Amino acid sequence: MIIGKSRITGKGQLQLPAKIRKKIGAEIGDELLFKENDKGEIIIKIVKKENISSLAGALPVKKKFPGIEEEERKSREKVAEKAGKYDEEKK
Repeated sequence: MIIGKSRITGKGQLQLPAKIRKKIGAEIGDELLFKENDKGEIIIKIVKKENISSLAGALPVKKKFPGIEEEERKSREKVAEKAGKYDEEKK
């Protein structure tokens, strides 16, 4: 059963009809994989794009984040040390 039709452009691009995008759950940024089965038929598989927030908690936390203010203070200290000013400011 045919559920859609598309045409290849001069640049080799293919526009996927909305009906097919909805049916396979494709969104902007997703990739499509084209595989050939034993019968020579082309199978299209969708690979969902990774959203950065989906990676939250994927890695173990070794130490607690002290907060942005503390990180900024540490950064300023390191910059001052490299500039040779940190020790003078503490005196």
